[in-house]
Amino acid sequence: MQAARPLEVRSEHPYLLRLYGVDEAEFEALADEDLKAEYIDGVMIVHSPASVRHEERQIFLAALLKFYLDSHPPGRVLGGNALFHVGSRRFAPDVMVVRDVQRAGIKEVDGAPDLAIEILSESTRYYDLNEKRMAYREMAIPEIWLVDLDQQVVLVERRSHDYRPEIIHEGWVISEAVPGFRIRAEWLWQEPLPSVLECWEEMREEG
Repeated sequence: MQAARPLEVRSEHPYLLRLYGVDEAEFEALADEDLKAEYIDGVMIVHSPASVRHEERQIFLAALLKFYLDSHPPGRVLGGNALFHVGSRRFAPDVMVVRDVQRAGIKEVDGAPDLAIEILSESTRYYDLNEKRMAYREMAIPEIWLVDLDQQVVLVERRSHDYRPEIIHEGWVISEAVPGFRIRAEWLWQEPLPSVLECWEEMREEG
């Protein structure tokens, strides 16, 4: 019996692990629904569990998007461990929207999402702002939101604007990829977060 090929493991941060020399079949065998992992150019990237602060904002954004798309179909909201793939690359944004619901299969989304949202954390800040951000641009994702809780800023990049970042500290963050959807940036900085239902009502009044 052939011995299993050893994988090279590196940690570039205490909470972000990289497994080098992984092929697509090995990634599919190693990754499961309980593990947040991504795959880029032969490297499997494993994330630590999210902080409470991060998780609350992920759910908050996903809930508002779900409310909106329920009343403005079509579209599906996915997040956390849900993967999309373009070629051999597989990524799991904190929140993503896919307008063409037929592209969302049982295990993965076929092709890039229309909107990808990343909430920066201590362990993923460099990865999200550099490697992952550039990969999203290369895959021509129409709209990217980078939510920086520490700096209290939302960076919005759109393919239609050559990915020039729009920097928003307060006021409405307006999506073009999900037409009509908007949130107030300052909602994300509040502790505790405001009521999803109250925010939804304000969004409806504004729209």
